[in-house]
Amino acid sequence: MSNIALAILLTLGAAIAFSGLDLLRKVLAGRGRAMPLLFYMAAGPVPVFLVWYLASGAGAVASSYWLPGGVSMALNIGANLAFIEAVRLSPLSVTIPLLSLTPVFTSILAMPILGEYPKPLQWAGIVVVVVGAFRLNMDGGDGTAAGLWRSFARQPGCPLMALTALLWSLALPLDKIALASSSTPFHAMALNGGVALGVLAVLAAQGRLPELAGLRRESALLTATVLVSVVALGLFLAAISRVWVGLVETLRRGIGSMLALALGAFFFGEKTTAAQFFAVLLMVAGVVMILA
Repeated sequence: MSNIALAILLTLGAAIAFSGLDLLRKVLAGRGRAMPLLFYMAAGPVPVFLVWYLASGAGAVASSYWLPGGVSMALNIGANLAFIEAVRLSPLSVTIPLLSLTPVFTSILAMPILGEYPKPLQWAGIVVVVVGAFRLNMDGGDGTAAGLWRSFARQPGCPLMALTALLWSLALPLDKIALASSSTPFHAMALNGGVALGVLAVLAAQGRLPELAGLRRESALLTATVLVSVVALGLFLAAISRVWVGLVETLRRGIGSMLALALGAFFFGEKTTAAQFFAVLLMVAGVVMILA
């Protein structure tokens, strides 16, 4: 199997796992506050990745790992905290579409950082996927570009969500550099551990540590969420170590958006509109263009 074919299979698996993770997070979101939930979701996978790392016999981590790895950890902490604040301040229907910009940001940032340059047709496919994902997730505004802009401009959470997209996009090229000096389980363990420590520090500073006890009754659901997140992140990091990160992130966002629509309809009885169906067709066309 070629490297690109393996990476596409890994990305498909990651997208499916992330969609399952989103489904579990949606259920958990109604049973606890966001910050404690994020702590458990970040801290929970650390022991699993530690066992994986020790069992893999990967050995010591090169000193060249710590700069890109450490910066990626900091970016992920900032992105997760900005995300939580963004959805606290503004509706999901207005803020979440901005995450569709991550494939564009990632592809642009990967050029100077990694020297990865998409071909013109691939750039066109990235734009088509982003437009489709953006439209699929958008409920605000009156359907026009001007109405969409007004919807974003009046929401205080939108700049924070745009910042979230940028931080996650900047972290991905650094993740690929870090993986060249470490291993998938070690870097995944470090990322999750860093986010968990960052969230724990914020909770402690705000005097909110007792909130962590509120989710203990959801141990079974949290365990399932942790296991799915291990699979999702492990597959995703394995994919970006093999091909250009813009491809992986675009496929993940495109496939994930389409699966979210299907899962929402199946589990929550959410209606699919003609506009959403058209958005899915756009994303399928974009993915074909990328892989052509």
